[in-house]
Amino acid sequence: MPGDVGDNGQSASMVDDVYSSLLLAIVESRLGAGTPLSQNKLASRMGVSRTPVREALLRLERDGLVQRLPESGFAVATITADEVNEACDLLHVLDTYVYRRAADTLSRAELDDLLALASSLVDSAESGDAEAWRDADRRYHAVIMEAAKNRFVAQSLQQTRRRVQRFWLQKRHFDGRLVICSQDHVALAQAMLNADGEVLSQTVHAHIERLRASVLARLESAAPLLPVADPLAVVSRQLPMAETADGY
Repeated sequence: MPGDVGDNGQSASMVDDVYSSLLLAIVESRLGAGTPLSQNKLASRMGVSRTPVREALLRLERDGLVQRLPESGFAVATITADEVNEACDLLHVLDTYVYRRAADTLSRAELDDLLALASSLVDSAESGDAEAWRDADRRYHAVIMEAAKNRFVAQSLQQTRRRVQRFWLQKRHFDGRLVICSQDHVALAQAMLNADGEVLSQTVHAHIERLRASVLARLESAAPLLPVADPLAVVSRQLPMAETADGY
C-alpha cells in the first residue's frame, strides 16, 4: 500500500499530515457535519495506507470533531444545541481566566502591540482580506495564551473552540459578524491596557454570547450541513498546519 513505512518517525509524521489535512477541512467547514469519512477513499486521495488515516481519525474523535458510526466507520461530528451551550459556558469561564491572567502578565508595551494587532483585525475584516485576518487572529490569541501560562487551559480552550468555531465560520465570505468579532478583540485589548477588569469580563461575556447565538441560529437552519456529490474531494494531504484561527 502507498505510504507504508517502517520508520516510526516517518509514520508519526504521516499521521500528523493526515490529521492536519482533515482538521483544516473540518474547521474550515469544507467537510460539513455528518459527512462520512471513508478510510479507503481518504487513503487513496492522500497517497497513504489506511493505518495513518485511521490513527488521524481516532485523534479527531478524541478532539470531538469526528464520531464513530454505529455500523462502523467515521463521520464528521454533528453538534447539538445542548453541546453548543455547554461549550460556550466553558469558553466563557476559560476566556475570562486567560484574559485576566494575560492582563496581569503583559507589559504596557506588549498591550500596546496587542491593541495594534486587534485594530489590524478590524481593518482586515472590513476589507475582506481573509488571509490577513486569519494570520492576525492567530497571532493575537497566541499572545494571550502565552501570557496566561497554563497549558492545560490552553489545550481545553483549543479543543472547545474547534468544536463550535467551524459552525460560526460556515460562510466563506466576511460579513458583519466578523467585523463585530474583531471590534471585540479591540475592546478586550483596550480593557487590558486600562486594567479594567469589569469591562474585560463584560466584553468576554458579550463576545461569547454572540458566538452562542450565531451557532444556535445556524443549527436551527441546518446551515452546518454541506450536501455535495463527492464530499471527500475537498481533502488532500498537506504538511502539518499552524494553529487555525480561533475564529470568534
